[in-house]
Amino acid sequence: MSRSSSPALVEPPRSWGPPPSAPDDQQCVATPVDATLGSYAAQSRALLDILKDLHSTGIQNELDLPKIVVVGSQSVGKSSLIESMSGIALPRNSGTCTRCPMECRLQQAATWSCQVVLRFQYDATGQALAEMKEVSFGPIIYDKDEVAERLERAQRAILSPSTSPDLILKDIHSGSGELTFSANCVCVRVAGPNVPDLYFYDLPGVIANVSDTGKEGDIELVDKLATSYISRPNCLVLLVITCDTDFENQKAGRLVLKSNDRTLKDRTVGVLTKVDRVQPGDEDRWLQILRGEELVLQNGWYCVKQRGPKELEGGQSWEEAKQQEKQFFSTRAPWCDLGGSFAARVGSEALATKLGRILSELVSRELPAIQTQVTRQLAEAKGQLAKIAPVNVGQPQTEVIRLLQDFNRTLCKHVEGLPPAVPTFGASAAIPKDVISAGLVNTLNKSYDRFRKRVKDTAPQFRPWSSQLEAEDGKSKLVTEIINEEDLLGHSSSPVFHLDEIMDFALQSRTRELPGNFPFSVKEALISHCTSQWREIASQCFQEVSDHLLDHVRHLIETQFGRYTGGGLKADVNHVQDLAESATQKLDELCQAEATPYTQNEHYFFDYREKLLLRYKAMHRRIKSQTSVIQSLQNHDSTKQPRGYSDQPQWQKINEALAALATVGIPGVVAIDLIKLLPDDSMGPAFEIMAEVRAYFQVAYKRFIDNIPKHIDNAFVRGITQNLDVTLLSRMVNNLTEERCREYLEEPLDVVSRRKELEARVKRLQAAKDRLLEFNQSQHRSNLLAPYSV
Repeated sequence: MSRSSSPALVEPPRSWGPPPSAPDDQQCVATPVDATLGSYAAQSRALLDILKDLHSTGIQNELDLPKIVVVGSQSVGKSSLIESMSGIALPRNSGTCTRCPMECRLQQAATWSCQVVLRFQYDATGQALAEMKEVSFGPIIYDKDEVAERLERAQRAILSPSTSPDLILKDIHSGSGELTFSANCVCVRVAGPNVPDLYFYDLPGVIANVSDTGKEGDIELVDKLATSYISRPNCLVLLVITCDTDFENQKAGRLVLKSNDRTLKDRTVGVLTKVDRVQPGDEDRWLQILRGEELVLQNGWYCVKQRGPKELEGGQSWEEAKQQEKQFFSTRAPWCDLGGSFAARVGSEALATKLGRILSELVSRELPAIQTQVTRQLAEAKGQLAKIAPVNVGQPQTEVIRLLQDFNRTLCKHVEGLPPAVPTFGASAAIPKDVISAGLVNTLNKSYDRFRKRVKDTAPQFRPWSSQLEAEDGKSKLVTEIINEEDLLGHSSSPVFHLDEIMDFALQSRTRELPGNFPFSVKEALISHCTSQWREIASQCFQEVSDHLLDHVRHLIETQFGRYTGGGLKADVNHVQDLAESATQKLDELCQAEATPYTQNEHYFFDYREKLLLRYKAMHRRIKSQTSVIQSLQNHDSTKQPRGYSDQPQWQKINEALAALATVGIPGVVAIDLIKLLPDDSMGPAFEIMAEVRAYFQVAYKRFIDNIPKHIDNAFVRGITQNLDVTLLSRMVNNLTEERCREYLEEPLDVVSRRKELEARVKRLQAAKDRLLEFNQSQHRSNLLAPYSV
C-alpha cells in the first residue's frame, strides 16, 4: 500500500522518554553495578539522547549528524555482535538477515524494556519523501523472547510498503515483502541493566553475489546504501571482519579500507569476530592486525567472541554468553597472553565502551556546529517558504488586483532607479555584470555612455597641414608628436582630411560665387559626413536599452507571477512586453533633424570656432617650423618679464606692438590674437572651413548625446510605467471574473510540491532547534546544580 494507507502516523517523539517500568511480574532485577552514574557517564548519556532525538526529527538528510554505522560482509557475525552488546536476539534466517538499516539506541536502566518504531524516509522507488514519518510498531516489549519476532515483522513491514504495518504486526499478512532491500529504517530502543549507553546503525551485510532467486541489482543497491552512510565525515564506521575467512575475501573490508576517502581509516574502528574459529597456526595474522601491525586504523582493532550455533540451539542466555566470552579471553591462548593496552581490546564490553566514548566525544565536538547549521538552514528554509506562501483564494479578484498593483509599484521603483545589489564592498567584492543584479538604470547609463563615445568617435579628423608635408623627411616624427598631444585632432575611425585636401574640395565646389567665396555645401557635406552615422548609432543605443529593459521586465514578471503559470496569469501579464515594444518612439525624427546643420547656440559656436581657428593655425605654424614666434605669442605675459635674457627683446617688441594697437584705437588685443596676422599660405579659407565644421560638430554632438538618451528614457523607459496598472486592468477586464481569477491563482504542481517540501523541512529543522534548546537549558541547569569543588 502507499504511505497514505498506513495506520495513523504519530509525530516522532522528541525523546523516547526515560526507560518505562515493566509490570511487577516482569521486573528484571539489575545485577550489581555502580548505582550512581558519574558525571562523565551522565554527560555521555545526555549527548547520545540528543543525537537520537535529532535523528528522530529526520534532519539527517540535511545535516551530517554524528553516527556509528556497523558495516560488514554477509554472515561475518554482525548480528551476533549486536546481540552481544544489546542483549536482544535478532531474527536469523539463511542468507542475508538484515535487509534494511536498523537504528539501535542502547541505554542503561534499572528494568529492561524494548520499543520498536518504523521510520519511513523514502518511497518504494527509493525517492526521498517530503516529510519523514515514524510509526510505532506495537506496544513496548518487556519480554526479551518477543524481540526477535517483533523485529522480523518490523523488517517485513519496511519491505512491504503497500501493506499496512498493522496487518504485518498482527501476522494477518505473511510473505517476504515486495522489496529485497530498503533504505527505510527499523528503530530499536533497548534499556536495561548492564546495557551500555550506545547509539548506532546496523546496515545490511555487503554481498558479493546473489542466489538464483535474488536480483543482480541488489549487490549495487547494498553497496550504495553502505557508501551513503560511511561517506559522511561525521560517520564513525564499525568494520566487522570475521576470522574464519581470509580478509581478502571480505568485500566490506575492501569497501572501507581500499576507499579513495583518506579520512575513512581515521573514522573506522575494526572488530574481529569468530576468533574462536581461527585455525591453528593462523593466529599470527589476526594478532598482527589487532596489534596495528597490519591494516592500521587510527582507532585500532578489537576482537570479540559471540555465541556459536551450539550455544544458540542450546538457548544460552545473554548473561551466560558474556561470562563465556570473558572466560575465553582470559584462558585461551594466544588471546589471554596479550599484554599492555592490547589486553583492553578484547571482549564486546570493551568495544561498546570504546564506541560510546568516541561517539559522545564526537557529538560534544560537533554539537555547536550542528546548532549553527540548524539555525542557518531554518532561516533559509523560512525565507524560501515565504516567497511561495499560499495566496488568498478567499477573495481571488482582490488578490489578482493586488498582484498587478504590486508589480506596477515594483517596476516603477526599478525604472526610477535602485542601487546595485552588491552584498559586500572592497577589493574582493564581486561586480555585478547582469542587468538584474547591477540595477536597471545603472545598466542603461552604461549603454548611454557607450552611445556618447560612439558619437564622439564620428568627429572629423582635420589635419592643419598639407598631405605632402606630412610625408617629407624629418616631418613624420613631428606630425606624430602633434597628433598625440592634440585631442582636437581625434583618434577615431573617421577619414582624415588634410588642409590642402579641404582647400582643393572647396575650390572644386565653386560655381557662381564671387571671388574669395565658397559654397555652403562644402561645410554641409563635411558635417553630413559625420552626422549621417548618428542614425545607426542611435538605433543601436535604443536596441541595447530595449533589450536590457525587456530582460528586466521579464525577470520581474517571472518573480511576481512565475508561480501562476497554471492559470495563465503570467501569460496575460506578459502583454506588458507588447506595451514596451509598442512604445518605440520616432528616433528617426531626431536623427533627421541633424541631417541639416542648424543651431541657435551662436555664442558657443562662435567662441569654439575662434579657439579652433587659433589652434589649427598654431599647429600649422609649428609643422612649418615657425614654432618660436607662435610659442612666444602663446606664452606671452605683459606683466612679467621672461627669466631668460635672450627672450627679453622679443617680449619687449610684443608689448610695443600691443601698445601701438591700443594707441591707434584698437584696445583689448592680447598677444595670442596676433597669431591671426601670420600669413596662411593662401590656405585661409581652408582654416575657416575646418574651424566652422569642427565647431558645429561640437555644438551638434553635445545636443545629440543629450537628446537621444533623454528621449529614450522619457518616452520609452519611463513610458512603459505610465498608467501601467490601468493598462493591465483594461486588457484583463473581461478576465477578472471570480471564476477566472481563481484559475489565475492556480499554482503549478511543482510550486505546490516545493511548498510542501519546504514546510516539512521547516518542521524538521524547527523540531531540531527546539530539542537543541531544551538540551542547552537542561545542561545549564545541570551545571548550576553541580557542586563546587573547593
